[in-house]
Amino acid sequence: MKRTILILFVSITNFIYSQNGIKDWDKNYKYESAEKIIQAEIDYAKEVEKDTTEGHYYVAMDKFRFIAEFTGNERKIDSKVFNSMKRVFKVKMGSAEVLNGLVSKEFEFNIGRSKIWMPIQNQLIDDFKNELTKGKKVLLYTLFTNEHEFKGGIINTFLISEFTPE
Repeated sequence: MKRTILILFVSITNFIYSQNGIKDWDKNYKYESAEKIIQAEIDYAKEVEKDTTEGHYYVAMDKFRFIAEFTGNERKIDSKVFNSMKRVFKVKMGSAEVLNGLVSKEFEFNIGRSKIWMPIQNQLIDDFKNELTKGKKVLLYTLFTNEHEFKGGIINTFLISEFTPE
């Protein structure tokens, strides 16, 4: 059931956007600083790793929106990031099939004092390139996945689901 809902959500993203406008996106995506999200996950991972009696593997998934500045850089999605997203989807949704063919590239952004690569849904790539240039700020709507690996360390990923240039 969860898998069906996720597939439906991903495949009709543009339809929902055009029918209900940005206000519905705002209701479903919490506004938060990307830097604060990442720092909170780093702090939580450190606490988990202190406890040697528990297993250290965990995953998280949530929706956030935030402002970022496009650096103008793009690349093919990092396989470590893609595989992490697949594991999170498998644990949280029961399947990662929805990711097949959904993402192939990442774009780099400034988020305060840090730079971060974020994968983007393939259906948004052309519009993104046409609407944004280096140094332009953008409101990103992202699906956040977090994986804390068994050996320690975390993989934080913000999958871009929609965007609005500032």
